[in-house]
Amino acid sequence: MSDLLKNRAAVKALSRERDEERLRRGEVSPSELQRENLVFRGFRKDVIGLKPKYKPKSVDFVLA
Repeated sequence: MSDLLKNRAAVKALSRERDEERLRRGEVSPSELQRENLVFRGFRKDVIGLKPKYKPKSVDFVLA
């Protein structure tokens, strides 16, 4: 299991290096790179998760 985690860490580090190089060369803007790397595609930036079943009056939720 630890080999799997080490390999994943190495892959992520290599990916970060490639992203940084692309930014330096101007191939991609920071916002474009952020969109490429989004984990939750299709969600608004400020809304991740499910809507609550009931909304307490004292708490404001951002609902899409």
